[in-house]
Amino acid sequence: HAAHLWTADVPDDRDLWFLWSGTGAHRVHRLDTLRLCPAVLREMATRTVATCAFFDHHPGPHSFSVTDPLGELIADHVHSEVRRLVSEDDASDVPDTDAP
Repeated sequence: HAAHLWTADVPDDRDLWFLWSGTGAHRVHRLDTLRLCPAVLREMATRTVATCAFFDHHPGPHSFSVTDPLGELIADHVHSEVRRLVSEDDASDVPDTDAP
């Protein structure tokens, strides 16, 4: 298992990771700076580029192939709140035509 902690004061091609394996009393863990995964996903139709957020030689699929239903739900909620707040701001910018 691994958890990305933050970008530490390390070279640009590395990040700080917390890694662990095993369970209970047999759990082993360590901190390490690991190279970033070089995988890139290019969407030709939208001309977007997504880089893998995991470390180099990670097991399993790349980060852009992993779905997070809870993360997507939270992102949808945040986006709808931003749209609501922006529309409220736009409505408050409209002058009051009933004012003398």
